[in-house]
Amino acid sequence: MENMKECQSCAMPLNKAEDFGTEKGGGASEDYCCHCYKGGDFTWQAASLDEAVEGNLEFWAKEDGESDDALRRRVREEFSKLKRWKMA
Repeated sequence: MENMKECQSCAMPLNKAEDFGTEKGGGASEDYCCHCYKGGDFTWQAASLDEAVEGNLEFWAKEDGESDDALRRRVREEFSKLKRWKMA
């Protein structure tokens, strides 16, 4: 399977040009989506990985029978692999 590009802040798939955020000069960001990154800066300054997880839960679909806590763990696990949160 081909390695799919994803936002290194929220894990959104980056499939089309309009999915990518922008750098200061207006060019496309290589790492971040249009929701997380505009004009060379993050649109939301989450203070911690926990805050980022909580702020993004609504965008993640629960798997069949998955509890809120299990969803939270799954999102945390995914986010901890992303460039923005690896050191958080």
